[in-house]
Amino acid sequence: MKNIFVLLIFVFSFTLIEAQRKDNIGIFAGTSYYYGDINPDRLFYSPGLAIGGIFRYNINKRYAFRLNGYFTSLSGDPNDFSDVVHVITPSKAFNNNIFDAACQIEFNFFPYVPTVKKWDYTTYISGGIGYLSVSNIPITIPFGIGFKLNVTNTICTGFEWSFRKTFNDLIDGTENATNINSIIHNNDWYSFLGIFVTYRFFNYTIDCPAYDE
Repeated sequence: MKNIFVLLIFVFSFTLIEAQRKDNIGIFAGTSYYYGDINPDRLFYSPGLAIGGIFRYNINKRYAFRLNGYFTSLSGDPNDFSDVVHVITPSKAFNNNIFDAACQIEFNFFPYVPTVKKWDYTTYISGGIGYLSVSNIPITIPFGIGFKLNVTNTICTGFEWSFRKTFNDLIDGTENATNINSIIHNNDWYSFLGIFVTYRFFNYTIDCPAYDE
């Protein structure tokens, strides 16, 4: 019984170490902005500071699993626009502090290993499911595009532009301003643009053949 217990401890430890060989953890910093009834189409309107953390598990050269959590503020003022919607349905200025969390899969356009070669790089797209703290329906659909680069065999940096589709029309405090009950056109969106830096605590190279597949 004691030998079985020791064996289980060994197997668990080995599995954990192997997983950590493919892990990255780091920080994100950038800006955020929102789309909705007050701002229907203006890029980078009323930007807010966005900061947070990233955990990335590199499955293989093409795919990575990622968890991230960001803190930011989304704001807007109808006086910044002259759209007729704001005359028909008066809106108020708003400023919401939010927490955004997401679970995503990244697809690398180029084969990418985060530890083997300095200056190795790739562009990627990401998508998954997320959470928004200030919402009666907290589910979001996150997706984005980015670029990542190995600075050393332990440090990766890059940038990402991502969007969040929500399933409510209440981030800006104005619901159905256009009087069109449409999930696609009437629900609020928000976006993040920023840079990230991640670090690998285990800095030896990945040499398992399965990683190359």
